[in-house]
Amino acid sequence: MEEMKICWWILFGLNFIFYGVTCVMIIKRKTFTSISIRSPTLSLMTNLGNFFLSQIIVLYQIFDKNFISFFYFLFRVMMFVSLILKYERILRCCMIYKNSEKEDELYFSKKRYLYQEKYYFRILIICLLFIAILLVLFYLIKIDNVEVLFRFNLIYDFKDKSDSSKNTIYKMNLIVIICWSFVEQFIFISYIFRTLSKYIKEKIKLEILVNFIIWYIYAFICNVFNLYSKNDSLEKESNLNIFLSLFSLLVHYSLLFFNGIFPLILSYHYRTSISYHFSPKLMGNLFLFLVNEECYNTFFDYLKKKNDIRGLFYLKLYTHIMKYKLNFSGNVDDKTEARNDLNEIYLLFFADDYCQNYIDKAIVVKIRDEYKGLEDRIIPEIFDRALKVAFVELGKIFDVFHKEDEYNALYRKIKINSYIHCKMCNTGLINQM
Repeated sequence: MEEMKICWWILFGLNFIFYGVTCVMIIKRKTFTSISIRSPTLSLMTNLGNFFLSQIIVLYQIFDKNFISFFYFLFRVMMFVSLILKYERILRCCMIYKNSEKEDELYFSKKRYLYQEKYYFRILIICLLFIAILLVLFYLIKIDNVEVLFRFNLIYDFKDKSDSSKNTIYKMNLIVIICWSFVEQFIFISYIFRTLSKYIKEKIKLEILVNFIIWYIYAFICNVFNLYSKNDSLEKESNLNIFLSLFSLLVHYSLLFFNGIFPLILSYHYRTSISYHFSPKLMGNLFLFLVNEECYNTFFDYLKKKNDIRGLFYLKLYTHIMKYKLNFSGNVDDKTEARNDLNEIYLLFFADDYCQNYIDKAIVVKIRDEYKGLEDRIIPEIFDRALKVAFVELGKIFDVFHKEDEYNALYRKIKINSYIHCKMCNTGLINQM
């Protein structure tokens, strides 16, 4: 037994390290977009709530019943509400509340406080104060098992009561826990659907989905064990209690990873990039148009729909050559990837006579001669003549594409995304890091 307590004390200390380092790093890197879009202060509250819940579980195993489990529901609300509020702030910025961007911009200028992080932080504090007062009132009027959402008190706390009284309290607590879990899952599902059609980056949609899966599995397993373990012996109850504690800690560590460590990893992954904003004014430039992934995909789908074999050939050729030139200039020391790209382009487009249907024979012959003379060398300009032909021909198709419905729909979408991007920049959700 003493050995088990030592292990729990070790976990108690490790929690300070795990959560402490994560919170410090969030504060240190709060200017990076992957952190700022998640509202750093609210993220800190989420992870602090997670930390307190983990410590309550550990302390319960060390001291059995202890007064700190009284605060379990408060910290549970702190973690869940702060998590939801940061998603609500993002969605509010993604919404157009009036008939047009102009009207919404006027609304935004008048109601700017609704988009600020401090507004949502105040909501969280008011919510926590309300819950704290409610818990104190419950305690003063001696409501049975005020720690109802502390799952491990479901059976153990009623040893001095009659069997019928214990059974009634047990059922009431179980109903409250199941209802509360249902509310949490319902809210998560609503946010998943609300974000489906929104253009949100930085893996926010993935984070919401993963959080839902973790919370659902946790609630399901705990509710099942609580439902079917009521009449177990004390020894079985003790083993179940330890299992649920370890499982709960594993869940909380998973939530720590996705709500704290994962955004930090993203901030290092994109450390050399800036928040690139693609304005609808850039859509008229073919080169910039093809740089944007959504624009490129729309143009590709348009050519495919029109069954424009010629256009698809030029687009494919243009893409491969630009990728080759990018790898050549990007990998200063290792040119292996660039050499592989060069060989691939030659085999795909210039090794046979098919390409002469789209590119002048003299250009093809020139490229073949230069390729054969390269041996192990590579030069970035070898395909420039073909690249120029592809770009000119794509430009002609692009001029026609400008008049199509697909282009107009894309323009409206890019315009709205551009407006939302500006709102996020003005509210601090997006930074230039």
